[in-house]
Amino acid sequence: MLNPVYSTLNQITQTNAFPQISNVKEQFLPNNFYDARFRVTQPIFYPDLAINKKLKSEIVEQKSLEIKAFKRLISKDIMQAYFQYKSAGQAIEIFQSADTLLNEAKRSTQSMIRNGVALPTSMSRLENQTAELVSQKTEAMANHNNAEKLLRFLLGINENEPLPMVSNLPQMPTNSLDQKGQREELLQIRQAMKMQSLAVEQEGNYYIPKIGVQLDAGSQDFDFGWKPYALLGLNVDMNIYDSKRHQYRKQAAKANIMATEAQLSHTENQLSLQQKVSEENLKAAIIQANVFEARIKATKKLYDEVFIKYKEGSAGYIELIDAQTQYTQIRIQHLLANNNAWMKWAEYVYVAAIYPIQQ
Repeated sequence: MLNPVYSTLNQITQTNAFPQISNVKEQFLPNNFYDARFRVTQPIFYPDLAINKKLKSEIVEQKSLEIKAFKRLISKDIMQAYFQYKSAGQAIEIFQSADTLLNEAKRSTQSMIRNGVALPTSMSRLENQTAELVSQKTEAMANHNNAEKLLRFLLGINENEPLPMVSNLPQMPTNSLDQKGQREELLQIRQAMKMQSLAVEQEGNYYIPKIGVQLDAGSQDFDFGWKPYALLGLNVDMNIYDSKRHQYRKQAAKANIMATEAQLSHTENQLSLQQKVSEENLKAAIIQANVFEARIKATKKLYDEVFIKYKEGSAGYIELIDAQTQYTQIRIQHLLANNNAWMKWAEYVYVAAIYPIQQ
C-alpha cells in the first residue's frame, strides 16, 4: 500500500528519500507461546495479620482454660468418689465388728440356755438380728463395689490394676484453707474480653493502608525457549468508603465487651457466694462430725455394761440387742457425718480453686 505512494513522492521530489518497503508477515495470535512464572508475596505493613495472629493465640489460650476447667471438675469428682469408696469400706468394717459382737452375745446366750438361765427365744432374736446385719453388710459391700467401679472409671484404671491409696489421710478435714485461686470460668470470660477488644482494634484500623511487595519470576518464549524475567511490584491497599459499616461493626464489638463485663461481674458475685456457702457448709459438717466422738464412747460404754449384766443375768436380751444396735447405728452415723465432711471439703476445694491444675 505504501510503495506506490513512495514512488510518486520520489518522482515529485526527484530524490530517493522514500525507499521501498518489503512486505512483512506477522502472526496476530501467538503460536506455541508459553509464560511460566511463580509469584512471591510479602506483607510489609498489614495490621490485620498481626491482629489475626493475636486472635489465634487467644483462642488457643481459651481452649487451654476450658481443658483446665474440665480437669478441675474431674478432680472434684475423683476426690468425692475416693471418699465414697473409703466410706463404704469402713461401713463394711463396722458391720463386721457388729457381727463379732453378736457372735459373742450368741455364745454367751447358748451357755446361758444350757445352764437354764436364758430362754431359747432369746437365741432366735439374736439370729434375727444377725440376719438383718448380714443384709446391711451385703448392701454396704454392693456400695463399696459400685464406688470402686466409679473410681476406676474416673481414673481410667482397669480392674486388674490396684487403686492408688492416699496415705496419712486425717480422720477429719480442715477448714483452714487460705490458698485460694481463680476459677477458670472467670479467666475464660476475661479471655473472651481480650478477643472482643481485638475486634474493636481491627475495625479501628479500617482506614490504615496495607502495604506489601510481590515478586514475579519466570520465563516466556515460543517453542519452549528460555527468556527469563523478573518483576517486582509494590501493593498498597487502602479503604476509602464503606457507608459507615465498619463503624457499626466497631460499635457492636464495644457493646459485646460491655455485655461481657456485666457477665464477668455477675459470675464473680455468683462464685463468691458459692464459695461462702461452701465454706459454711464445710464448717457445719466438721462440727457435726466431731460431736459423734463423745456419743460413740458413751454408747460403747453402755453396751459393755449391758453385756456384763446380760451375762450375769440381770439384763435381758432385748436390752443387749438395743445397746448393740445403738452402738452400730451411732458408728454408722459418725461414718456418714465424717464422709459428708470430706465431701463438703472436696466441694470447697473445687469452688475456691485451691487444688493446682497442671496444663
